[in-house]
Amino acid sequence: MKVSRIYVFSIALIAFSFFWASCNLLYQGSTLYRVLRALKFRVTSIESEQPIRLDRVEVLFLWRLREALDGEEIGKIRHFVEGGGTLIVAGEHQALDSLLLDYGLEMRKVPKPLEMSKRVPISPIFPNRPVSEIYSRTNFSIRPMKRDIAPLYGQGENYSVVTFRVGNGRAFFMSCPYIFSYAGLKDDGNATFVYNLMTTLPRRARIGLAEYRNYPFRQTHSADPPIHLLFKTPVGLGVVYIGLIVFLFLVLRGKRFGKPLEVEETHRRFSSEYVLAMTALYQKGNTRSAILEQIRDTFRSDLAARWNINPSIDTASFVREIAKRKPIDADELQELLTRLEPHEDISEAHLLSLAKQVEAYCDKEKIGRTRLAQR
Repeated sequence: MKVSRIYVFSIALIAFSFFWASCNLLYQGSTLYRVLRALKFRVTSIESEQPIRLDRVEVLFLWRLREALDGEEIGKIRHFVEGGGTLIVAGEHQALDSLLLDYGLEMRKVPKPLEMSKRVPISPIFPNRPVSEIYSRTNFSIRPMKRDIAPLYGQGENYSVVTFRVGNGRAFFMSCPYIFSYAGLKDDGNATFVYNLMTTLPRRARIGLAEYRNYPFRQTHSADPPIHLLFKTPVGLGVVYIGLIVFLFLVLRGKRFGKPLEVEETHRRFSSEYVLAMTALYQKGNTRSAILEQIRDTFRSDLAARWNINPSIDTASFVREIAKRKPIDADELQELLTRLEPHEDISEAHLLSLAKQVEAYCDKEKIGRTRLAQR
């Protein structure tokens, strides 16, 4: 079945539209995700179905986690930071208490909300474009219980942003996740703060981003489930849609998969049937010799066509030419051709026997009998 190019193009366009829409719906992500991608970072979204391996990222960003981390997960994070990774934690949920406590921090609810937070240190950690004030909008503050923790923003002793080094890495803890939200990033001070924070990271760093996720490090499924890769990643969706387009195209073109099947001949007439019919027709005219001559000529023509030989040369030369092209029993073939020479006293039974011998030889050597079968 032939299909117009416009029809095929329309199907491809529709499939591509579905692919594009799926990518936008599944992977547009939050404002924070898009901002990090716009800053040329390689961001991996952490999900409970797809736990993260910390050895594959350089930055771990935990934003508004709502599920408490257990001891094993906290140990993995500590090992990650001590090995040179960067940890950014922004949240005000009690689920973060165990993680903060492990680093000598405590989150407290303040009597009056911290709508604005001012820069604390005289020498800012971001010297290029220091932000004197950020729109924090939080009801919690972070209280350091160690001296080596540097507060960055807050009001008095109620700090909203602190930082410190851990081994070869660095950690940032914030009680003001609002600044990373869509509304928070509309504030110039917040946007500049986020930009300054990202300048402390390696260029094009790999960031593992957990947003509202539960159990972001627990291996509840295989590390790379095929279903997740196919239907929840842009590359996987691309493979699915391309396969769908190719399948539709092949079906509409009338193609089928696999090798074509050979057509089985169920109604082909053999030489012996032809001989019987001709014998009955010309029995009264004693034309068996003519029939034998026709069988011989047709047989020689098929042999000549099979190996590109002149069919009019003498029998001995004819057999020698065939033997040069394919290993055969030359004596057998020459004897058969000799018996096919016309003579007047041939009987009907002998004629039928010779026709069957020709038929058997053609089947053995896979030689077509098109002209004989058509008559």
